[in-house]
Amino acid sequence: MIIYLIQAAILIGLGYTAFLMIVTVREMRKKTIILQDHEFQPISILKPLKGIDDQLENNLRSFFQLNYPRYELLFGVNDPHDPVINLVKSLQKDYPGVASKLIISSRQIGLNPKVNNLNNLYLQSSYRYLLISDSNVSVPPFYLKEIMSEYMNPNVGLVTSVFRGSQARSLGANLENLHLNTFIAPSVFAIKRLIGKSITIGKSMLFSKDIVKKIKGFSALGDFLAEDHMLGIQIKKEGLEIRHSNHIIDNVNINWSLERFINRHLRWAKMRRNLNIVHYLAEPISNPILLALISLFIRFDMSSFYVFAFVSILKTCMDIITAKQLEADSKWYHYLLIPVKDVLIGIIWFVPFVDRKISWRGNWFKISKNTRLYPLTG
Repeated sequence: MIIYLIQAAILIGLGYTAFLMIVTVREMRKKTIILQDHEFQPISILKPLKGIDDQLENNLRSFFQLNYPRYELLFGVNDPHDPVINLVKSLQKDYPGVASKLIISSRQIGLNPKVNNLNNLYLQSSYRYLLISDSNVSVPPFYLKEIMSEYMNPNVGLVTSVFRGSQARSLGANLENLHLNTFIAPSVFAIKRLIGKSITIGKSMLFSKDIVKKIKGFSALGDFLAEDHMLGIQIKKEGLEIRHSNHIIDNVNINWSLERFINRHLRWAKMRRNLNIVHYLAEPISNPILLALISLFIRFDMSSFYVFAFVSILKTCMDIITAKQLEADSKWYHYLLIPVKDVLIGIIWFVPFVDRKISWRGNWFKISKNTRLYPLTG
């Protein structure tokens, strides 16, 4: 009986993979109608920084080169000895015509260091519209025009961007980018189509200060790991829509170790498990390669091996098509890692049921409902 249930789940998983592929093809054909320059509103871009990420100089430089009538860059650092400070100062000298501020402050309003940093930036922002952008993001010159054109609708409270992994050189980075490009980004499109729910992606979020005031400041998000998700919930409570920009931005991951990949997805798994347990329990259905491997272990015969091989090849082929729609830069041989990646993700899925601790930026926390953080000591 269990075998038949697993086989049914494998078929559903392959169907979902095909759905991801089809939806991604359709979404990538959509075009945003760009506003005229005089219609654009000025934007404050909040860039929380910590340490030197892969290709950080190029990532930050892309924001100094934006083609947009009026904007300011605010760089936030918590540690006055952080090496990123010198990099920011050097870029400010290279682009004296771009309004920018470097804000160094250790002020805290919660346990989430990113939110603490964002709050310090928010307090010194000049404009009504805020764009949160992570340090490992690289964007093209027209990025702000794309995202603001989506925002200029009275029913929209936040515009977020779907991102693709790029520039991988190491094993961990290739695994990460494959997951971003064949599952995470396509699932953002698919979930919107399936259940009408828009996912808020913290790497790129445009909203107004009116929203921050309605939720009584960033302190409302300060003790949550998934601060982007909690912000999205508050925006929906206001009766406003969350919209995705059709333009894909680059999440640059170059030299990741396998350990870093595993640790990141352990943290993500614990986050998802505490956001919605029903959705989390359904996740394995979207992993047909793992299910086929489990079936092989149970029956351990040639027919099960052929099923596993067939499922692995078919899903890999569909994932390649999906990634190509996002114009991913992975080499053909990187896609041979998809079965390995899916099995690792599947193993990681079990961990949050026995372990609720996370390590994040050198600190240990316990994570609970809605990803609320509690410090662990000793």
